[in-house]
Amino acid sequence: MPPFARPSSISRRHFLHQILGASGVAAATAINPLFAQSVITPASAQAFRFALLTDFHLMQDGALRSAEGIAACLIAMEKLVPRPDFILVGGDLVHRARDLTIQDAEKRLDFFLKIWKDHTSLPAHWTFGNHDLVGTNNPAVPTSDRHYGKGLFKDRFRLSSLFYSFDYKGWHFVILDDIEPLPNKEYTGKLFDDELQFLKADLDAHRAVPTVICVHIPILTNLPVSLYLALSSGHPHAQTFECSNGGNLIADLPKHNVKAVLAGHLHQLERIERDGVPFINCGAVCGNYWQGSMFGTPEGFGVVDLGADGSVAFDYHSYGWKAT
Repeated sequence: MPPFARPSSISRRHFLHQILGASGVAAATAINPLFAQSVITPASAQAFRFALLTDFHLMQDGALRSAEGIAACLIAMEKLVPRPDFILVGGDLVHRARDLTIQDAEKRLDFFLKIWKDHTSLPAHWTFGNHDLVGTNNPAVPTSDRHYGKGLFKDRFRLSSLFYSFDYKGWHFVILDDIEPLPNKEYTGKLFDDELQFLKADLDAHRAVPTVICVHIPILTNLPVSLYLALSSGHPHAQTFECSNGGNLIADLPKHNVKAVLAGHLHQLERIERDGVPFINCGAVCGNYWQGSMFGTPEGFGVVDLGADGSVAFDYHSYGWKAT
């Protein structure tokens, strides 16, 4: 998500596939009440918990105490009771990799992964974010480099594709890539044609299985309208706040067994329901880029409890981070 200035009327605090891999957090605070949805599902579905962590934004050399903040988040997640079975990662691991050289992006991502390995051993499934694009805004970076654009992310997480699915305890999960780099070095939110074909076939094949979908840029959000009303003139990057063709996914929901659609990107907690399906946009690990809360949503992560009855309960947990 692009940074933006708050309206003057709102105060601002100053503040911090599976890889290398989360008991209540005594120090963490549940910020929002449970978001829940319940529909009868096959008896094969089991109850379990996973964590949703998104928008870390590791700064250069760990600036703004971002390295310590990410570590603190992982430590808090590991203390949850019950401990999550896995982590769903929503993207934006390092900050503005689009501006970096290939070498600098590699070093920053490897630093992120060292923090990760040092603080959690849980399995993780990775979603691509707009800040994970490498070198696309740096004219000195050759587009032929295998780590250019989405290449480094795919390489480090051993992903042949950035849209994929997996099954766990009678539930089905679909990870989508909705980041489209543009010729002008910017990006927009978009689901690709081959991805939509994959999604339709995948959902068709799992009609009887309760399904959770995860993207980076939200499929639905009220933020562009809120910004327009708050700022009078809108926001120059409003077109990047919502997936431009998410309606293609929404149209398929009534035909399938989708229980929730999760996203990050906006650094704010938001829930919208469509056809009985909650679209939950999670707050950010980094809050407002390690400078405090984002419009009242503090640094935190999502805790998702899935029920054997097909229910989805979502809590947002602050991990008590204090920005400086």
